[in-house]
Amino acid sequence: MPTTQPEPLRRPSTAVTSPHRLGRAIRQARTELGWTQAELANNSGVARSQISAIETARANPKAATLIELLRALDCEMEIHPIDRSQFNLDDHLKQHG
Repeated sequence: MPTTQPEPLRRPSTAVTSPHRLGRAIRQARTELGWTQAELANNSGVARSQISAIETARANPKAATLIELLRALDCEMEIHPIDRSQFNLDDHLKQHG
């Protein structure tokens, strides 16, 4: 009898429009895996102190750092154009930081 593989975890996408939202997205992905910051640091090669700073929007990671975190978290990043007729980034940032 063939064994079935469990379906991969499908996280809802998060619009990252600020360092604060990036930090929340990283923290959410980490906690969904049940990992501490130390475990993410161990799995990504990024210092725990830097992960803390990213999650609390006290640091903006370089692209290479972000990629290492995303790989460890089994996440990916996509870039999509914003429909400016439906979305005003300046207003959004004022409301959501």
